[in-house]
Amino acid sequence: MKKNDKNEQTFTDDTGSIKVNLLSLKNGLQEIDKVNFIRILSKEYKIIIMKDYIPIIGEINGNIEIETSESTILLENIVGYYMHKHNKFNLFLKED
Repeated sequence: MKKNDKNEQTFTDDTGSIKVNLLSLKNGLQEIDKVNFIRILSKEYKIIIMKDYIPIIGEINGNIEIETSESTILLENIVGYYMHKHNKFNLFLKED
């Protein structure tokens, strides 16, 4: 929510405000802009990361869904590490 000059509250459209960096040895660095949220479905836990989510570091062994306004990117059966800070999500894939 944002306040204007007349002390009235107005709502803003915050869609597509996370940037994702996906790094793997096979595909190099891929950047995905305008991400609405990231769903992590690991064997041990399930979380959704949205804009202004707390800083977090973790390990994934499972699936990730990256939701943009235009499409959903699904990464299945992955093993890797991630870090989310200041609306930037970095995912480092571990490959054989």
